[in-house]
Amino acid sequence: MLTHCQDDVTVYPDYAAHTAPKLLFVCKTQGEESAIPRVMHKHDDRLEIMFVARGSGQYLIGGRQYLAQQGDILIFNQGVVHDERPHVSEDSLIYSCGISQLHIDGLPENHLIGRDKSAAIAAGEQSQALCGLFDALCAQIFNNERHHGVVTHHLLNAIVVICRNICLARHEQLEKTDASQGLLIKQFIDEHYKEPINLESIMAASGISRFYLIHLFKKFSGYTPKQYLIRRRVGEAQSLLVNTDMDVTTIAGEVGYESVNNFHRVFKMVVGIPPTQYKKLWMEGIQVKAG
Repeated sequence: MLTHCQDDVTVYPDYAAHTAPKLLFVCKTQGEESAIPRVMHKHDDRLEIMFVARGSGQYLIGGRQYLAQQGDILIFNQGVVHDERPHVSEDSLIYSCGISQLHIDGLPENHLIGRDKSAAIAAGEQSQALCGLFDALCAQIFNNERHHGVVTHHLLNAIVVICRNICLARHEQLEKTDASQGLLIKQFIDEHYKEPINLESIMAASGISRFYLIHLFKKFSGYTPKQYLIRRRVGEAQSLLVNTDMDVTTIAGEVGYESVNNFHRVFKMVVGIPPTQYKKLWMEGIQVKAG
């Protein structure tokens, strides 16, 4: 059941507009009516924070799909397109609030997190505290308590600060996890570059989806997995060209290419010249230095 929704509530009117965030609305939805979907849209005037106290749902935020579960915080930054599909549940309980005039150093207006960060974060141990704060916020607004503007100001700030701190801690943890996974992917490619590996085999070894694998490894190394594999093979081929008497066909096979023509094409694309010319120039350079 939709309990209440109120607009245009100034959190603390004594604050200057540019320093005090403003509560635009607060909602508390329960039961099956909380499962009404809100199809693709964005807000150009506010940030929205949603807290799934009970229940679950699928949310598309900024092009990324999230399966939200009990205890999750969802962040809808200003201007970010999102799609909301809560699951039908008799015991679901979802809180949400709209905020304007929020300014955080280093972020655009009405942004709680950077757009490249995960927009769904588990509240963890703070779940009970958030539930209590939202409940208190709703009570102040719905019951029009005396001096509710002052109390609401502090409640809203507490919600914003707690959510912000949770996001920062979680994103730091995710970045460490991403770095660890990126290193494991790199090690897998380094160990198997001579074999006929591809994106699918890397996905199978890492257990990571295609989109996340490419995004994660590009962030870690600066290259997509395919680009890194190519450069790893070509780099090893350069070493073999200048340090051994192997012919180009043999070297192509040694670094994972079944087709010497494909090896020639890739080598020239990366280095700028064919492998035989590279070896010739390198050897001439050695002779000049030796002389």
